[in-house]
Amino acid sequence: MSTSSRAGAWIFVAAVGAAVASAAVLGLMQRWDGMLRFAAVTVVLLLTRRAKVPTGFVAAFSVLVLLAMWGSVQHWYARIPHFDTLVHVLTPGSLAAVSYFLLVDARLLPDARARDRALREWAPVLWVTLTGSVAAVLWEYYEWVVEQISPQGMLVGYTDTVVDLFAGMCGSWVAGLLVLRWAGRGNRSVHDRS
Repeated sequence: MSTSSRAGAWIFVAAVGAAVASAAVLGLMQRWDGMLRFAAVTVVLLLTRRAKVPTGFVAAFSVLVLLAMWGSVQHWYARIPHFDTLVHVLTPGSLAAVSYFLLVDARLLPDARARDRALREWAPVLWVTLTGSVAAVLWEYYEWVVEQISPQGMLVGYTDTVVDLFAGMCGSWVAGLLVLRWAGRGNRSVHDRS
């Protein structure tokens, strides 16, 4: 295992520990909504590791999901300028890259390292970009529903929605390029994702 793989594995373990600790602390504080969010994050993180997502991608995803979740629980989106845009740039792309590797692991998509006619070089970039863009759109639907149910809970508008969608699309495109770069870093075995 390379040094970067070991570092990614440690980051992942620390993120899972932080998610479990966050759920426990919020539970003790009787903040049930936050506790359930971090419990769900813990399950999602463990599933990504079980599917052998490359450590760099799972480490980035785990840190970004924790950041986004704490931002939501602590209301950083309203308090910190541009935090919302930063999360919308980073999180959908990270989610899309991890989703790509999960689908490769399930043999539903070809591996980006397979250089045959069935897989065009830019196909993973397109897939990751589209997946992240769809994730960004679904998130905006979620924000709209929350705004309809609890108008004081989330105050968003047209400009916020458009900026969030654009940020998610751009971040997903960058994540797709990172998947392509990862695939081109040599002919590692399909199982060398630890």
